[in-house]
Order: sequence, then structure tokens, then C-alpha cells
Amino acid sequence: MSRVARAYVDALGTPRTAPAETVARFEELLGVERAEFVAATRVVRESESLTVDVTLPALSWPETLRWTIVRDDGSTESGEIALRDAPVVLTGARDSETYDTRRISIGSALPLGTHRLLLSVEPYARATVHVVVAPERAFPPIGRTWGIALQLYTLRSARNDGIGDFADLRAICRLLGARGAAYVGINPLHATFRTDPEAASPYAASSRIWLNWLYVALDDVPEARQPTVRAIVDGDERRALLARVRSTDDVDYAGVAAAKDAVLRACFDALAADAARHNAFATWCAAQGERLLRFAVFEALAVRYGRDLRSWPPAFATPASPDVALFAAANDREVGYGMYLQWLAAEQLAAVAADAARHGVRLYRDLAVGVDANAADVWADAAAYVPEVSVGAPPDVLNTLGQDWGLPPLDPRGLAREGYTELLDLLQANCRHAGALRIDHAFSLARLYWIPRGAGARSGTYVTYPLDDMRGIVALASVREGCIVIGEDLGTVPEGFREHMEESGILSYRVLFFERRDDGTFAAPEEYPALALATSGTHDLATLPAWLRGEDIDLRDRLGLLETPAADERSTRARERELLLDALVAHGDLAAPDRDDETAIVIAANRYLAAAPSAIVMAQLDDVLGERKPVNVPGTSTQYPNWRRKLATDLEALASDERLLKLCSALTEIRPRPS
Repeated sequence: MSRVARAYVDALGTPRTAPAETVARFEELLGVERAEFVAATRVVRESESLTVDVTLPALSWPETLRWTIVRDDGSTESGEIALRDAPVVLTGARDSETYDTRRISIGSALPLGTHRLLLSVEPYARATVHVVVAPERAFPPIGRTWGIALQLYTLRSARNDGIGDFADLRAICRLLGARGAAYVGINPLHATFRTDPEAASPYAASSRIWLNWLYVALDDVPEARQPTVRAIVDGDERRALLARVRSTDDVDYAGVAAAKDAVLRACFDALAADAARHNAFATWCAAQGERLLRFAVFEALAVRYGRDLRSWPPAFATPASPDVALFAAANDREVGYGMYLQWLAAEQLAAVAADAARHGVRLYRDLAVGVDANAADVWADAAAYVPEVSVGAPPDVLNTLGQDWGLPPLDPRGLAREGYTELLDLLQANCRHAGALRIDHAFSLARLYWIPRGAGARSGTYVTYPLDDMRGIVALASVREGCIVIGEDLGTVPEGFREHMEESGILSYRVLFFERRDDGTFAAPEEYPALALATSGTHDLATLPAWLRGEDIDLRDRLGLLETPAADERSTRARERELLLDALVAHGDLAAPDRDDETAIVIAANRYLAAAPSAIVMAQLDDVLGERKPVNVPGTSTQYPNWRRKLATDLEALASDERLLKLCSALTEIRPRPS
């Protein structure tokens, strides 16, 4: 059966037929799936005995299949099975020869983890199968909790370098932990392009495995205390630069990068003076292995040749090239510096998570759906991606023109061929140091909307992924790291998707604005599912104060993003506003005289959600602080300064902010943190 959809229904309920040339192109890219001796990977649940289907010429029935399991702890178990004793589950023909597919039962149940199965039927075939044993369900939530989500880069403080950093995150975790929060939600921490700091989107990063170095807090770096570094930190030139980047309303990424890079390079030079720190760095790098080295080499190459992979000399097209090894050796200082930045980011994130936990708070991290087409992840493992394609979305409520995100998709064939190693490593890296992980556009576990690169968003169609396998991998990463998983399931929901995710213990993602009945009224709190995270907003939506005034409509009108007349949009919004306020008043969360009090409405909306059975409720810091500009406007790039706007309120002022205190008190009253 083809993975490529010939027709689909978009989020607006419109049936669409995929262009014939798109279907043909995608089927060509994916190739013809034919029955091999055995599938490259088998994903089973921990309560399930291991079986595999083997396809062999029918004439092989008198032979014996020999097998060996190599467990992930290195132990082995072997056995053999007479093929005549294995049931035939399928018969077919190939090249004028009859083939039987037989189901082989092998050994007892295996422990959670990744194992290898060696099979041979002499003289017909032999193969190694990746065996992944996944838990039935992901790590579970405990009780009904709440948290507050924010964009880390937006935080202002008297001590940071013009961008929110890990020290700011530590401070706000302590503050919110003292107020009863169980989670602090943050934007993806993915590594962006060091050579192009203004490419700021955390959802089109260079790597989803490695971290954004701009979040390193310089005053928490031990090497920054060295005299040679202090001379730079205390210099007049840096002081002037800091004054400028701290004063801007939007993050000056280039200025921040310049300010931090000068200090961190000096810190790297000073590392050799501390033997214990130098040895700790070397030990950490060795533990990260080839993956870290490739990332650091990529960054050094990008310094030399730019971030467009197409402009690089052919000799550097793949990391396995001998020329790449020679380049790395000749530029070992720059490569080492890139690894040093990752070490600092990793140790600071771990320290923040540990400190937050001592204050009753876990981080709620975010995993983007993909990386930029010129990303380090793509260069390091090109076979895992389909570069001729970008992913996006068909027309939906966020963008009636459809969306092209410009991100290359993971190759569904390559994922299975390599035992889902890429996916498992990616998930574990983002579950690490977190109590919860949001998977952006979680439909990617079942299907992705592929678009021929360079064509319009409406030229695409859906390509399916092995959902049963993928959700098993998610559950394994979740249990290994002790991290709850939330699947962002907004938009065009594939049939049965939410039910399958619920079976795996993966939380749904429910946004107040979208939880409506057929007549447009807002769903009551008791109508929300228990296995869900409920929230009043996302990074792609207007803040609640702006939504109440229709300011997002005005903005999209100025940007030319409206397909319907602005007057009609405003009229619809006025009705929606009244419906929301009616719901909040009827539920007892908003006093009737407060229908024009934005802070009261924000608190009431979160009280409303807090009454739901949903496991987690996440308020938005932007909402309660009265921010009106969005952090991101879908469908724009240069037209709007996405991922830049800072908060108007300084971090130091949050401790005494009455709006925040009232919100936290209301949520703690309804959802006291479990002990």
C-alpha cells in the first residue's frame, strides 16, 4: 500500500485531491516497498513475546532458521526453529517464484530497550534486525497540576546579556515554585545557527539534539572568574554593548551573540588553567561521541563557507569525507570551542533543572517538528531526511492559504531501517532534564504534509508514518527519562490518532480558543479530557489581551494575511469574545462587572481551565503580564519580527507583580501541588 495520500480532507473540512505529479514524485522518492527476507526493525511492547515475519522461497520449507538475540546489556540467547513448524501468514510470487511469509516466535519477552536479532536460513538469507521493546504507556502524570509557559529569550533582567538565559530561568523557576507551580514551560532550546544569529526561530533550528548557546549565563561559567576574562567583562566596550542590547524592545541577536562570543572565547582559552575543569570537559566530550564532533565540525565549516550547504565545496558534502577529517584537524581550536559551548549549555541546563526540582518545579520542554534544510542535523545524517521535500500544513484555521515551513522531513524508510535510533536519541535528548515534553505537531508520528520543495503549500499531500512503532519509541524515551509527553494535536486530526495516543499514555493538547461546541460556544471544563494539557494560548496565537481587543486581526490585516474582509473578522471576534465572557461568568470565574478587566479575564480563563479534569493546565506568562504583541505570526518571516519581542516587565519586578500573584494564588487554590 502506498504511503502517499491521493486525497485528503483539510482542517476546514474541504476535500482535496493531491496533484497527480506530486503523488508520482513522492512515490518515486519513497521507492517501491517490496517484501524482503525480514523487516529491518521490529517494535514490540514489553508484555509481548517477540515474533518476526520472514519471507523466503517456498522451496525453503525443509530448512532451519537459526537466531541469536544480543540484548542491549551484551548478553545473548540463541535457538533454532524448523521452518515447517512456523505458520504461513502470506503467500505471493516474485520473479516467477513462489514466496511464503512465515511467522517466527523467538524466545521469551525481552526487557525494555534496544536489542539486535541475528537470523540466518542457509543458504537462502541472513539478516540483523533491530528489536525495540517499548513500554505499553508513557511516563504518567501525577495528580492535577499547573504551570506557566514563557519564551525564555523574552526575559529581561538586570544581569543578563540582552536575552533571557539559564540563570534567568533558574530565578523564575524558584519564584513560580514558591507560588505553587509544578511546571515552567519554555520554548525549544534547540541549537540555532551560530554564524547567523538573526535566524532566531526555535522551530527551524540547526539541531534538535544540541542546545542554543545564547542561553548560557556568562556569570555562571567558572572560567569567567579568571583575570583574563574579567578584563573583557569589565571593559568599557562590552559595557556599552550590554547597555545597548539590554535596552531594546526586541532581542538584538547579533549584538547579543557578539557580546557573549567575546567572553566565551576567552573562557575557552582560560579552561586549560583549571585541570579539573579541563578534564571534566574532555570526559564529557568523549561521552557524547561522534555526534558532538560532527556538530562542532559543521559549525566550523559554516564559519568558513556560510550556512547554505549548497555553496559548500563538494569535498565537504558529507561528514565521512576524508577532507572533513583534515579540516577538523586543521581547525581543532574552532571545533573545540563549539564543543565547549555545548558543554556549558548542557551543564547549566542540568543545574537549572536540579535547582528547580528542589523548589517543586519541573521544566516543560518543547520539541520542534523539524530542522532547517541547511541544518547540522541534516548534514550529519543526510540519509535520515528527504531534502527534495519540505513539510507544512494544508489550509487550516491558522492559515487559510496553507503553510510551508521549509523543513525537510525525516524519511520514514530510513527511520525504520536504522531501528529508530535517530528518533529515540532525539526524544531522549529533549526529555532529559524535564518533567514534561511537548511534541510540536505530533501528527508527524502518523503522517506529515509533504510539499515539493519550491512549490506552493497547496501542491502537497500527506505521507504516512508507522504510528504504532513511533508511539512506542516515544513511550520508551518517556519512561527512560521519567518525562510526561504531550502531543500537540491541533489542526487536521487523523482518524483514530487521539485514541492511539491515549492508549500510549501521551497527553492531548487542548487550547481554550479551539475547544468549542458545534454552535460555537466554549466547551465546559468538564468536557476536557483527563489525559490532556489544557492551555489558554500558544506561541502561534495572539495573547489573550490582544485577542480580546481584536488586535491580532488588525495586525494580520496590515500584513495582508486575511482572506476574508477585516470587518467580517472583527464582527466574528466580537461574538467570540462575548461567548467566552459568558462562559467565564456562567462558570463563576469572572464577576459580571469585570467583563472589561483584562487581568481579571486572564485569571478567570485559567481558573476555568483549572476546573477541568485535565492532568496539566498551563497559563501563559505573556497573558497575565498584559503583553499585546505576538511572539510569532504564522505565515510571516521578514514581514514581522518573530521570536524577538521581549517582555515589558523585568524579571526582578515579577516577585511583586500583583497580577502574577493573583494568577498563581487562583491556580494553587484549585490545583494544590502534589507533595
